[in-house]
Amino acid sequence: MNARIHKLLFFFIFLTSSIVGLQAQEYPIYNQYHFNFYMVNPALAGANDCSYFMLTHKQQWFGIEDAPYTTSFSYQTRFSGNIGMGAYIYNDNNGYSKQQGAQLSAAYHIPMSEGAKYTRAIRRDRQLSFAVSAKFFNYGFDPGILPSLSTARYDQAMQDLQENLAAFNANVGVYYTSYGFFTGLSFTNIAKMKMPSYDVNLEPVLPFNGFFLIGNEFDTRNDETLEPSLMCKFNTLGEMAFDINARYSRNVPRSQFSYWLQLTARMNIDMIKDFQALSAMPILGLQFNKFHMAFAYAFDLNRLIRYNYGTLEVMLGYTMCYTEKFCR
Repeated sequence: MNARIHKLLFFFIFLTSSIVGLQAQEYPIYNQYHFNFYMVNPALAGANDCSYFMLTHKQQWFGIEDAPYTTSFSYQTRFSGNIGMGAYIYNDNNGYSKQQGAQLSAAYHIPMSEGAKYTRAIRRDRQLSFAVSAKFFNYGFDPGILPSLSTARYDQAMQDLQENLAAFNANVGVYYTSYGFFTGLSFTNIAKMKMPSYDVNLEPVLPFNGFFLIGNEFDTRNDETLEPSLMCKFNTLGEMAFDINARYSRNVPRSQFSYWLQLTARMNIDMIKDFQALSAMPILGLQFNKFHMAFAYAFDLNRLIRYNYGTLEVMLGYTMCYTEKFCR
């Protein structure tokens, strides 16, 4: 297929997702949580004492011309006391559709352990965190698509395709950690909203999305840890997706080399249809001094595997202090 046909294909995929609730506009950033839990739960903002920066880039569907890609930049810090702050910005390009977004979060962390902060090898002993975020996203379409659709029938809302449409919303989250155990629950699109300029009588309200995370990190010998975890994504449309994660980490003293390996299996459950395996993704993370990097490569397990060679994600990060655990 030529480039125009590819762009048209991505455009219609994006438009369909937009009409059912703009989920596709938010999932590009949420799906990068395996590098940074803050992407799906604002309560992680400043949950650790160390401040850090993170840059990620995701290139989807190698082998397909003009395939989607997403770039994001995030920052987290913890002020004196129990106040944390986090923020991210991102840019997503999907054929003829383009979008940019940002989020700013404020979190409050409640230490729940007596004595020193670190009485075990794994993170803080016990902590409960709450947060709220304000988010913004701007989306639009390449005007070049209009001539291609001049003879086609399409939704009345597409009359405004040449305009960039902006929207605001909010997130809330709670996160709890106790030695190696961790769990969190967050919700986004908590303010009911419809797409700007769309017919208010025809277009649906953005769905209420939720994210539930649970896992446990187990210490083993020689500064090694094993971490199984589960991420569940759901919304008010009855759609659910699960990520099953298994992670191995090898941690050594500061100023030396550390690494971690992870395997993620992603699946979708449709309440009306059935279970569907989506992808398998191995991940390699590296750390040297205060620098971190990671690489993830996802293989499709559905029909898309016939048309592409997978999806690559790259993360570069820098911490303001020495830390064994970069994401969380």
